[in-house]
Amino acid sequence: MAAPSTDAYAFPFQPVRPLGALAAFRDLVNDPEDTRHVFRFFSAAQGRTGEASFRRFCASAYGQGVIANRQGLADTLTDRAMLEACGPGSFAAAYLHYLDSEGLDPLGVYEAAVAVNPAHYEMLERDYPQFSAYTWSMSLTHDLYHVLTGYGRNPLGEALLLVFTGVQPGSRGSRLLGAMAGLRIRSEIPRWPVGRMMRNAAAMARAAEPMPVRDLSELFALPLDEARAALSITPDPLYRDTLAAWTGPQPITARV
Repeated sequence: MAAPSTDAYAFPFQPVRPLGALAAFRDLVNDPEDTRHVFRFFSAAQGRTGEASFRRFCASAYGQGVIANRQGLADTLTDRAMLEACGPGSFAAAYLHYLDSEGLDPLGVYEAAVAVNPAHYEMLERDYPQFSAYTWSMSLTHDLYHVLTGYGRNPLGEALLLVFTGVQPGSRGSRLLGAMAGLRIRSEIPRWPVGRMMRNAAAMARAAEPMPVRDLSELFALPLDEARAALSITPDPLYRDTLAAWTGPQPITARV
């Protein structure tokens, strides 16, 4: 990792290591329960991609709010009474249903990432506090992205969401990992039009409003369709229809 910068909004990065990324992906396929391989992949593939999105986050009112008080985001996402008060059919209701049906905690994505590499997150908090706040926001809103895009937590849905998030903030690591996972799924189930679905995910991301700089909780009270429309998101019917029509086994590719 590069030495801490005097830049108030320093962006940490490591040189791109293609062979390291391939090795991490191979290890993830062979041992899908060990999410340390995901971190290794991002570390090897990311480089400076994502820096522009990070700086937009820092310059936005939402980003400044998270940097000043990141606990506020956690408090909002864990306020079940507030979420339930938004009523049936709302974005908040869809989010609660997603969490409950999957047995998830709103802070789970971030806590899982810290658990597999605590030293890295301690370093970010110490040397790159603004980037740490950005990472915190992206982790906590990951499940909101699932709900808004319509991509589930199945292996295909996770791969397509990685493509989406890779295009939205310009993250090479997310985009490559999603594409590699998608191609692996395509090799397991040739009948699935995975390539078309990946292209649709990328197109959806390009058409959507820049979500990393939006306070998505402001949309909670809206009907889910209206919340999606406010962000110019239209879920891919090809993904939905493919899974609905499929009666065979699910792919065994790691759910990344």
